[in-house]
Amino acid sequence: MQNKIDINKIDKKLQDDGWNFKGAILHYKKAWKNQASVYEKNGKYIVSGIDFTGEKELFKSISKKEAEKRIDESLKEIRKFMLGV
Repeated sequence: MQNKIDINKIDKKLQDDGWNFKGAILHYKKAWKNQASVYEKNGKYIVSGIDFTGEKELFKSISKKEAEKRIDESLKEIRKFMLGV
């Protein structure tokens, strides 16, 4: 399936609007291929990317605590996969 949405355009739009990229998260069921990004702006956190259907943008609120936990878990998994650690 070819996505109609360009993730790079979503990222640029968010950053132009003042959102700061904090990290990627894995196993997010509401996202395309269960992968999404976390952004922060003025103490508020969101999960963004492409929704699970591949047809719409994903923009969901998430608590700071949950965002940090999910980013940390995802980084550990990525390191394990890439480095075999």
